[in-house]
Amino acid sequence: MFKHIMIPVDLRLPDPVPKALKLAIKFARTDGARLTLVNVYGEQASDAPGGKAAEEMVAVLAREIGAGLGNPVDGIAIYSVDIAAEVDSILAKTAEEIEADLVVVGSHAPRLLDYIFSSHGGYLVRHSKASVFVVR
Repeated sequence: MFKHIMIPVDLRLPDPVPKALKLAIKFARTDGARLTLVNVYGEQASDAPGGKAAEEMVAVLAREIGAGLGNPVDGIAIYSVDIAAEVDSILAKTAEEIEADLVVVGSHAPRLLDYIFSSHGGYLVRHSKASVFVVR
């Protein structure tokens, strides 16, 4: 059904393999799809690895997942000058550039600000050309 699945990952989390990533791996295994992990980093997120460290962490995570999956898994780290303002458009653009046909993104229960400003998943649903599966 799907040939290329993109999953945004947040390297600031203690466990960068949340529920959404586990589901993306399951989809990739079922469909024999390629999987691409995407991390957006920048200087504002001082607690997050950046530069070469982010690139290496995403590459290591991709290798670990790929070893267990048996399908190709890539890791991409993308620098952003202003993560808060750019992350959504970077993810939508990256999905298009890598020709992902499915984006699996984690989300949280809606909070007050989510009714005013869109969540990352909500933005991708409205702006991505790929199918988007939002996992709560």
